[in-house]
Amino acid sequence: MSIKNSNTAEFVRDTDPVLNKFLGDVFITHGNIKMYCDSAYQYEKLNILEAFGNVHIINADTVHIYGDYLKYFGNTKYAEMRDNVKLKNKSVTVTTDFLDFDMTESVGYYFNNGKIVDAQNILTSKIGRYYTKQELLFFKDSVDVKTPDYILYSDTLKYNTVNKVAYILGPTKIVGEKETLYSEDGWYNTTTNISQFLKNTKLDSETYQIKGDSIFLDRNNEMARIFNNVELRDTVNNLILKGNFLETFKNTEEALMTDSCVFIQVSQGDSLFLHSDSLMIEKDTANFERIKAFHHVKFYRTDLQGISDSLVYTMQDSTIRLFKDPVLWAQKNQMVADTIGIQMKNNAIRYLHFRSSSFLTSKEDSTFYNQIKGKNMLGHVKDNKLYRLDIDGNGETLYYPLDKLEVIGMNMAKSSNISILIQNNKIDQILFLKKPDGQMYPLAQLSPEMQFLKNFQWLEDYQPKSKEDIFIWKEYTPVKKTKSFLKTKE
Repeated sequence: MSIKNSNTAEFVRDTDPVLNKFLGDVFITHGNIKMYCDSAYQYEKLNILEAFGNVHIINADTVHIYGDYLKYFGNTKYAEMRDNVKLKNKSVTVTTDFLDFDMTESVGYYFNNGKIVDAQNILTSKIGRYYTKQELLFFKDSVDVKTPDYILYSDTLKYNTVNKVAYILGPTKIVGEKETLYSEDGWYNTTTNISQFLKNTKLDSETYQIKGDSIFLDRNNEMARIFNNVELRDTVNNLILKGNFLETFKNTEEALMTDSCVFIQVSQGDSLFLHSDSLMIEKDTANFERIKAFHHVKFYRTDLQGISDSLVYTMQDSTIRLFKDPVLWAQKNQMVADTIGIQMKNNAIRYLHFRSSSFLTSKEDSTFYNQIKGKNMLGHVKDNKLYRLDIDGNGETLYYPLDKLEVIGMNMAKSSNISILIQNNKIDQILFLKKPDGQMYPLAQLSPEMQFLKNFQWLEDYQPKSKEDIFIWKEYTPVKKTKSFLKTKE
């Protein structure tokens, strides 16, 4: 070490080790290191320096360290700066009361709380390490980052001061104005607002919660992509979406789920489970949520099951609509139509709407099937049980009446409008609103062709019998001009 300047000097030789005192405007150099202070004690034999008051160190012309007290070890070029310490390097400023600095490696350490200011970001932590050559900062224990858009709380964090990327290395929570994100591994670019989180990641807001193995966020475009074991919970509407890929757009409030999709309508008594190739959440023109399911749609609830090619669930009128070869099962009744609507209220079914080519079938026994068909049908539901069915247009019935639980014949009738009353999962009464054209046939007179209405089909093999069955899809051989998958008996 070389003492370049001081106002006064005192050389004390009766101490061990020998001490040199320099007072007033002290300037010291050690290689490319420059040190300024009000006063300094030099232990020449030990190559150790103590500096007091307005201490200022310059290392390699870029790193400036200020403080009230310095202990400097010349042999190792190691500095211990104490009290009101400030380290400046380009755009980064570190403030603390305890800072150790390795001049050879150009690495600073604080271990009893510190604060870092970088452009618009302010970071505090109990323990920190600053690699000034690599321009990397490491933080440990009670890490707190404040930016104009969010506050970050972390256990362990790394920050690159050049590309402005923060690397999450432990449990971390990012709190924004409307959302809170938790993760234990990942990175966040504070300049581009693009980030990716890779472990135990969860995103919460007032209306939804999203979880996944990893989440990619683009805050500039309000876009998120979530990968593997994805779960989205709509806490307002009690809905859950699961799958292995989810893409959301916050500005348009749209979400697309693919890969092993599951939609769950949560109900305290009986939840609905649905699977399809893809699921979409969007807003309709009235700003109500609308869920769309595309291709190989299959759903299960204990009192209701169904399949179709596609499905739309609108929150505005609480109605599920099934399209393209839909089939519905309820209380041992099988129902098909060109389109089927399930109208809900408070998670309970109120009405079933069947539009065009409607057909209801129930199995009377191993041989006979009760059949009802017409243009349109309206099913009335109470306590989640179908109790009335109204046929509007081209009504036909094929019904097997019972006497003492024995089938006594077949009643075939036609009428434009028919009402069917159902009790205990069985047809109880058939009401013809216009004079019917019908006939009762004894069983002995029945030929096989007479036992089925045109386009009769029994699809029990395709009915989901449990929530696990929604993932099993059977391929169908089209037999109708409309390319229906349904097996039809002419």
